[in-house]
Amino acid sequence: MNDSFHLSQIVILLCAAVVIVPLFRTLRLSPVIGYLAAGTAIGPFGLKLIANVEATAGIAEFGVIFLLFLIGLELSFSRLRGMRKHVFGFGGAQLIITAGLFASFFMGFGGQPSAAIIIGGGLALSSTAIVLQVIAEQGEKSSQVGRLSLAILILQDLAVIPLLVFVSLLGNEHESLLVELGHAAVKALLCFAFIVIAGKLLLRPLLRFIASFENEELFSATTLFIVLGVALLTSLAGLSPALGAFMAGLLVAETEFKPQVEADILPFKGIFMGLFFMTVGMSLNMDMLLSRFPSIIGLTIALMATKSLIIMALCRIFGFGLSSAIHSGSLLSQGGEFAFILFALAESQGVLAPEIAQILLVVITVSMALTPIIAHMGKKIALTLEKYSLSHPETMVEETLDLRQHVIISGYGRVGHTVARLLETEGIRFAAIDMDSFTVAKERKTGVPVYYGDTTRVHVLNALGITRARAVIITHSDTRVALHTIQTIREINRDLPIIVRAKNIEQVQKLEQAGANLAVAEMFETSLQLGGALLKSLNVADSEISRIIDVFRAEDYALTRASEMDGN
Repeated sequence: MNDSFHLSQIVILLCAAVVIVPLFRTLRLSPVIGYLAAGTAIGPFGLKLIANVEATAGIAEFGVIFLLFLIGLELSFSRLRGMRKHVFGFGGAQLIITAGLFASFFMGFGGQPSAAIIIGGGLALSSTAIVLQVIAEQGEKSSQVGRLSLAILILQDLAVIPLLVFVSLLGNEHESLLVELGHAAVKALLCFAFIVIAGKLLLRPLLRFIASFENEELFSATTLFIVLGVALLTSLAGLSPALGAFMAGLLVAETEFKPQVEADILPFKGIFMGLFFMTVGMSLNMDMLLSRFPSIIGLTIALMATKSLIIMALCRIFGFGLSSAIHSGSLLSQGGEFAFILFALAESQGVLAPEIAQILLVVITVSMALTPIIAHMGKKIALTLEKYSLSHPETMVEETLDLRQHVIISGYGRVGHTVARLLETEGIRFAAIDMDSFTVAKERKTGVPVYYGDTTRVHVLNALGITRARAVIITHSDTRVALHTIQTIREINRDLPIIVRAKNIEQVQKLEQAGANLAVAEMFETSLQLGGALLKSLNVADSEISRIIDVFRAEDYALTRASEMDGN
């Protein structure tokens, strides 16, 4: 009977998603709003098809776990180290200032200090699930807004642990708060150390062993075991299971199995994230919202406006552009999913009064529902501001300020676009530049970090962060401009790797003599690929095709270089 009850709940959830979400897509509204609306419709404050929200909360929690795992998978420890200034500096400042402001406001109305700390900390958190979903929908993953949002969200997810520990300790009047916080910190460090050491020693051999069986189902099961196993381990240690999943993602990102693991997890993440958003919608207390509509809306506007202004101000203080500041502020202005856990725990421990906790939960839910609309408005304003600053080097300086070890793509035509997609797939940061203002304006609307400018000019390259770059790839077909760009880059940086596109194999030597590390002959490489496709259609083995192509490539490039040297 109990099994039938759970099965009926799952069927209702899926049915609501299938009916309502496509409707919102047809109306060109965010699927997130569709999931929230579906949850509200079937929840205890709607049609009451599902009266017990807690029964579905456990399923929905998997969505947050898989989301944090994918965040870790896209970062890796090396990339996280490169982001430390913005994660702990920018993100830390946002959390402390926002939490302090809300806590002070609550205490000003006579609230207890312990409750004020919990309210301030909870309201300072933003929704990782909704923000990343909106970023993906807007194509902002590689933009500065996407990078800044991710930095803030990572710090906020880390801050959930001490906040949860703090709430738990407030409910235990017999223990010393400082002593227990110390014990919790030691336990967390030991847990993290164990995960990192065990992951470094065992993870790659385990994945190699499983991959040797060449069984996709077994590899997928192993992936799920790693994600949920590490999440369970941190949960048993009294930490957030989502943080454990994040750690697991960082470890897997260091291995060669990252693409396969990501492909295995994505379907689960999508399903459970949908269920998570529907659970949030079911939690929306419509009775309280309607009875206290003016005050709830007023508090929601105050929450979102305050957070937006703080993030915008910090963006400007840290040197970021006004358009990025406005867009980031609108994107991160809502309350977060971890606040649900925090306030519910605080209510059960007697730290928060039930009425206050319920009001806060409704405000957070409403702010999450409004996020796609507010973020869209913020992006529109940002794009309007950008129209007047596309050709200004100051725009490039501001928007690439946080980039380190990035790739600069000179030329954003067909080839540059393909290179950018490959880099984005591998989680490698890039900044592109092109002299076609129409292309630049069009691509920036989709969130691509592409700028208008001439890479033969030193100040333009400096604005793109050439001294901090990892490599440069020149993809446009104008050989004269390519030669001039290479020479300009070499005046600034003698050791930076430069890869350049050549029209034919005769131009390879000329470009490499100018300072390119590698010139790729487009016509010649196309001929090799066509020949390879022909051999494959004739049932020649893939290994033999690769060998033949490598031999021809090496011989022809060598002959061209030799003939150029003889000519000189």
